[in-house]
Amino acid sequence: MMDIRKLDVQNWLTIDKNYIAEHQVRSQLLQQEKSKVLQCLPESYEACLEALEEVVEFLCQRFPDKFEHKRSGDESTVHNRMTGETFVFGGQNSLVDPLEIAVRLTMEDLSILMKNADDEYYLAASASLFPVGWTVQERIGWTISQLHNPVPLWHQQVAASVSKFLNRLTPSSPMERSNYFVEVKRPDEDLFETLYRPTTLLEDNPNPSPEDIVVRRERQTFRRLPRTGTLVFGVKTFLTTLDELPMQELRNLVKEIKSWPDYVGEYKGREVWGAKALEFCEKRSREEEKLKEKGREAEMMEV
Repeated sequence: MMDIRKLDVQNWLTIDKNYIAEHQVRSQLLQQEKSKVLQCLPESYEACLEALEEVVEFLCQRFPDKFEHKRSGDESTVHNRMTGETFVFGGQNSLVDPLEIAVRLTMEDLSILMKNADDEYYLAASASLFPVGWTVQERIGWTISQLHNPVPLWHQQVAASVSKFLNRLTPSSPMERSNYFVEVKRPDEDLFETLYRPTTLLEDNPNPSPEDIVVRRERQTFRRLPRTGTLVFGVKTFLTTLDELPMQELRNLVKEIKSWPDYVGEYKGREVWGAKALEFCEKRSREEEKLKEKGREAEMMEV
């Protein structure tokens, strides 16, 4: 199920406590791995420019203490007060990549979807800096169906619904959904390595601790741009280690893990981290029950 809901337009893009740390990772990726994380086909330029304009307008209105926008004729300047960076775009600045500027400002990865001659949406431009098992360099130009080939039962159960959903999007009806993965990291990993996962979610860690098992949530947003009519797809990544999950969320995760058919569990890597997650949940449940029992005993003693 896609679990689509209406987008909270006031929170299309987010700024949180991890902004500076993740911004440093994004800057490092754009410097060292740019061709892998950023690709824009020539026909996408106007759409990328419109996406940047929408991003700048939103950020400056939503976070006026953090971003400043000035116009001079056809040329625009945006200043990021948090990082001290300033970017100029529009006018004669056609050599400046608009999508790169956009993702240097946001915490979201952004992609542009356009239609091909067969009326299928394809990846015309993408700045996907925090991918899961793929790179933009490999998949630029791919259709939505090609992008989702590895997903179990995609073509049988989901593809038609997604196509209808994308075609029905209007500029006044933006939508969002949530998604998650579970990844295993090495104990010595830094944030760069945890966020940038172009090959696999499962690092070489055969006996991961709860601190090494990461729930990777994605908030995905879908907007149709009013001028070009193309779609901008945004992905905000949130990382939470297993030991940081609230008890109810941990129980929900375990319940879902147990409900997966074998082919879904295999796709998600359950054989690597599943037993550890179940074990940790049972341990936390026992600890919580002991605390409750002590609380009840204390109440009885007071009475």
